[in-house]
Amino acid sequence: MYLFLIFGFPLGFLLLVLNVYPRSEFPQTGRACLRGLIAFLPMWLIARILGAIVPAAYGSFLLSFHEWADTLLPYSVLPAIAYLVFYRPGELLQPGVLPRRFTAFYAGALSPIGLFESARIWGNPAPYVLFLLPLLLGAICLAMPKAADSIHRAYGFNLAVTIGSIVAATFAASLCPFLFLARLWPLAVLLVSATSAAAWFFAFPELLRRPPLPVNE
Repeated sequence: MYLFLIFGFPLGFLLLVLNVYPRSEFPQTGRACLRGLIAFLPMWLIARILGAIVPAAYGSFLLSFHEWADTLLPYSVLPAIAYLVFYRPGELLQPGVLPRRFTAFYAGALSPIGLFESARIWGNPAPYVLFLLPLLLGAICLAMPKAADSIHRAYGFNLAVTIGSIVAATFAASLCPFLFLARLWPLAVLLVSATSAAAWFFAFPELLRRPPLPVNE
């Protein structure tokens, strides 16, 4: 029952690496994943603190605010902040290298979540956590590197719009537990499916970018 929660996201990213990432980048990809894994523990602790600050109001729409503070917002934002500890945000790289490395870092930071969440819900399985959270983690891993890079490059109105979009998207995803409690789980499935598809089409083309081939003169 817990297998998809524990292994779904890591295996999905492994398939992405094997089918999309250039083999010449595998050493750098492995290092980025490892550094993301190092960032997991402080990220997890901060998420638990935020979740404790916003109580879980079961049976109420306010439950969404707890899920947003406890899970969706920290898992989206904190890996991007941790990335700055290991890498320079403005360094010049070949096309596609930054999104692939950034995505690998996110994957390293988010991969242990399934195991830790399994421990949290052991004996009281929640369908949302078991089956939908891994898909949301995949959407975060794909979309947030590009979104974070957009924030770094944007200013003024575009910066406000980008930040507002991240806040709105993460909060919309946090509605899923409430929808399950309200017996509106088809809406939760539709919401997660739409979020995952949007993240895929938003970020996947960046992962395919390669340096232009040299022109023989």
